[in-house]
Amino acid sequence: MLRFLTALALIALITLYAAQKSYVAILSLLKYEERSEKAAKHSDTAARELYKSKATQQSSAAAIALSLASSLALSSAVLLLGSPSASTSTSVLPPVNIVAIAAAFVHNRSFWKAKAKVPFVGGFNEAIQKSKEIRQLMVPIALCWGLVGLLCWIDG
Repeated sequence: MLRFLTALALIALITLYAAQKSYVAILSLLKYEERSEKAAKHSDTAARELYKSKATQQSSAAAIALSLASSLALSSAVLLLGSPSASTSTSVLPPVNIVAIAAAFVHNRSFWKAKAKVPFVGGFNEAIQKSKEIRQLMVPIALCWGLVGLLCWIDG
């Protein structure tokens, strides 16, 4: 049980750190949003880019929030029930979180990977950097969920 709770605590810590990065990225994009919306009124491409930038940040934030909520809920269930195998959610939550994190990773990467930093647009540039950092944090989060799933299978 201790190794299971340790893995969940690690997920919660990494996820909290990723949530902080996500928050900063979203704030950075909000600084840039007014100019983006003006450009979007005159350009379909700018409108599409604005929509995609918001959507990638939202998908990352949603996957991070799901991971954090799942790790806290699963930790609580294990502490209350006394065993990881006593909770039916232990077999469901790890794969759900792996899929959510992987989908957000691919969605985020497909949009932000090709973006170049733009001179004099600090908020946008910061969002590009934070999005990269969020992607990098998604890998250990998904791996930890894989570990939790493995521990559930071994202990179950």
